[in-house]
Amino acid sequence: MKKFWKVLGLTALAAALVPYRVRRDDETGQQTVEALLWQVTRGPGEDQTHDQIDVNLGFKSPFQTIREEKELFTDDPQEAVLFADDEPEAAIIQHEAAVAEHEAAVLKHEAAVAQHEAAVAEHEAAVAEHEAAAAEHEAAIAAEEEATEEDFDPDL
Repeated sequence: MKKFWKVLGLTALAAALVPYRVRRDDETGQQTVEALLWQVTRGPGEDQTHDQIDVNLGFKSPFQTIREEKELFTDDPQEAVLFADDEPEAAIIQHEAAVAEHEAAVLKHEAAVAQHEAAVAEHEAAVAEHEAAAAEHEAAIAAEEEATEEDFDPDL
């Protein structure tokens, strides 16, 4: 029975001290090694010449990170829509799309303004032509209505 307890103790010690998870983050350069009773995180230091090593002692549940990651995701589409715009990159893309849409609207408005100005200039030219024709017509009427001596004296 004494051998059983020795084997059980050594197995428990090995389970507590042997790492069960090694993670590497390529973006930050951090490497994390986890065991039941400790965690070591190695990453680049502030001066970029030395590495920074953090050692945490204490019980680390292997299922804790699974629970934390599980809370990050949802299967409910309505809830997913609520948090869809929380990412800054999504806001930038939406902003760029809104800016492009606004610029297209401005160009469309400028084209409409140019078309309107052309129509106004055409209308002003037509009005000037009409006024010139009206003045010519009035001059012709005035020339016809001018009274001469022949109108009053039939012998002339």
